[in-house]
Amino acid sequence: MKKVKKLQKWSTTSSKYVLKDKWIKVRADSCRTKSGEVISPYYVLEYPDWVRMVVVNRKNEILVTRQYRHGTKQIVAELVSGTVDPNDKSHLSAAKRELLEEVGYTGKFTLLGIFSPNPANQTNYSYTYLVTNPKQVTIPVINPFEVVQYEFKSVTDILKLIDKKEFVQEMHISSLFLALRKTRILHI
Repeated sequence: MKKVKKLQKWSTTSSKYVLKDKWIKVRADSCRTKSGEVISPYYVLEYPDWVRMVVVNRKNEILVTRQYRHGTKQIVAELVSGTVDPNDKSHLSAAKRELLEEVGYTGKFTLLGIFSPNPANQTNYSYTYLVTNPKQVTIPVINPFEVVQYEFKSVTDILKLIDKKEFVQEMHISSLFLALRKTRILHI
């Protein structure tokens, strides 16, 4: 077997923003490896952190939303999720706000994990919460840019949605399976 060189970080020799917006910043870096190779431009996407909730009721059903996603031009099934806003005091407060806004629910929140959506070129992290003992306490906030339908579904029904390519967001699928493992709903 060939001996592998020690891994080392790249250095950034220059950096400039090619796009700055409230939702995303795109940075073009010039990088140099320890062996002297130049990589330029190397695009880095700066997003705010994200939160996602796997909401499980007493029947072991999962709360699933449906909404239009313009990137794929599809109506898809997903978990409740959102962006951490600058006004949020913490990732947990952002998760609670998003759950209340999108579906009007509260519950008991447990952090399942903090993950990088794409460490190759994104700077943000995604926080996944398990929400148990969900209770609807209000009607969802009406947002004309984010029309959401929601309902609790069995794990079997969600697996069928995945197979039919109606539940396609891979970060949501990984969060779902992490929650199913943690709750022992599905023995993985």
